[in-house]
Amino acid sequence: MAEIGEVTVHGSNDWSKLQPLKINDPKLKSVSWTRYVKKIYPKKQIVLHHTVSGGGITGDLKHWEKYKTVSTSTIIDRDGTINQLFSSRYYGTHIGVKGSSFLDRHSIAVELDNWGGLVLGDGSEMKFGDKIKKTVPGKYYACYGNIVDCPVTEYKDGFRGYNFYESYTNKQIESVGELLLLWNKTYDISLDYHDDMWDVSEKALKGDEGVWSHVSFRKPSDKKDCHPQPELIAMLKTIAGLV
Repeated sequence: MAEIGEVTVHGSNDWSKLQPLKINDPKLKSVSWTRYVKKIYPKKQIVLHHTVSGGGITGDLKHWEKYKTVSTSTIIDRDGTINQLFSSRYYGTHIGVKGSSFLDRHSIAVELDNWGGLVLGDGSEMKFGDKIKKTVPGKYYACYGNIVDCPVTEYKDGFRGYNFYESYTNKQIESVGELLLLWNKTYDISLDYHDDMWDVSEKALKGDEGVWSHVSFRKPSDKKDCHPQPELIAMLKTIAGLV
């Protein structure tokens, strides 16, 4: 596992009480969507992503509309709402490495709505994309150059180029756990925790069964999702013992 350094923890939860998501759960919301492949393949992997976007899924869907099959089956809002774009039986293009079509077909992808990596302003000028902005000391900036007000997880030694990330909410982590337990029950996918899921993993790239993250497949210069927030890790380790 890559060295992630010291972190600042926000909140806690008793993940041992999690149950598989029920199809009539009010937090589950169906979203009309066509950018996926309506073919059924056996599922072996679950891949966690985050969106790098603001509140809600509108911007994500607008971005994905540019592509034929780029999407994930679900996006989880910060309040825990699970937006289901298509059945987990089908698939969308989400891993994005050469020759990954097999992995796409045999995996289920889920997104967490999140700003991703953040930069702490210090009064200096910083570059965000093609923009130069004079930053405000003590304010956090997303990669687009906008100031964000959100809970932050700090990695003292950095993680994939950032020392700060927006924290996933406990509601989001709870919904992820419920989905994982459902998919374990539905597809018999192992929920054993992989210590190497927070960096490029040969096991993930070979298609080994289990729960992985986008960073398990992509090099640091390509992707930063998901970040190894302690609450997320605690949940993953806890539910591995529930099945």
